[in-house]
Amino acid sequence: MRTDPWPGQGRSSYVLAHAALCEGRADDAVALARMTVQEAQEAYDLYALWLVRLPDLLAGRGVADEDLLGARAESARVAAALDRGWRDYGILIDRFVAVVSASSADGAADLLDQARSTWLAAHDPATDQLAGLLALAARRLGEAAVGSLWDDLLGHYYAAIADTYDPATRPWDRSLERLGLDIFEAVRGHLTGPRRDGSFEVREESDRWVLEFAPCGSGGRTYPSEAATERDAREFTQGEHDWAWRTRGVCLYCVHCCQLQQRAPIERLGFPLRVIEPPVRASEGAPGRDRCRWSLYKDPALVPAHAYSDVGAVPPVDAPLSRP
Repeated sequence: MRTDPWPGQGRSSYVLAHAALCEGRADDAVALARMTVQEAQEAYDLYALWLVRLPDLLAGRGVADEDLLGARAESARVAAALDRGWRDYGILIDRFVAVVSASSADGAADLLDQARSTWLAAHDPATDQLAGLLALAARRLGEAAVGSLWDDLLGHYYAAIADTYDPATRPWDRSLERLGLDIFEAVRGHLTGPRRDGSFEVREESDRWVLEFAPCGSGGRTYPSEAATERDAREFTQGEHDWAWRTRGVCLYCVHCCQLQQRAPIERLGFPLRVIEPPVRASEGAPGRDRCRWSLYKDPALVPAHAYSDVGAVPPVDAPLSRP
């Protein structure tokens, strides 16, 4: 993990590696370049799995073979491109490390830029294909089926929640540290931010740490008006569901954060791990919201009541009422 103070964790590892390179700090540049691979690893692993598993889940739920034929073929094509891109990305990082380790900066910056662009070109089509499969599920099975599809995909994560974060067995300050460092790394790996380099905002408030993405590098890419108008409307919630913050216009990919960060932890621990205000697609009469905000509370007792009621849970009687 990077050891920066938390307000600095939103700085891109690519940007920091470039700075280290310019300042002649070869060891730091190498370590940061390697860190970008670690940051991206979870996204690659999950996308490679979900691109195979989600079409199978749709078939098991009763989506007809004729509806799935094209989706399976496209998912296989995207998965193969993801795998090639991941290998090429690793090769470029290795070349960067070799050049810098040989005390030569010639072409090193270009190699690092090529590596980021290569991962970006593999990452985004995988995100989009998953969103398209979820839209297919909404069309053929009904939108209400999407929440349980995510439950099937995320079950192994749910199972680990109590063992990892139960305050009865682990001090909350340690859990909070893990919750922060894990999400910082994962968000950088999705190449968050307008420059798609893994940059985002982190700030401390009296009761919590707040992360804001504009956009996040995965589902958040679907929300800006120019992007949303080109997408299938079924990629966004048409109704209000507990698994989507009871909000219309939430990307069906984004709702897995509702399941994993709020609903499943409330069921297993009695409180959410991270509280999310998602982006919302603009609609007639409503401007929408492009930014995504995550709150990590310094004490679970400080989590506001809406973090429960937004996802269909009953807030504790002493939960604060204010919204973040």
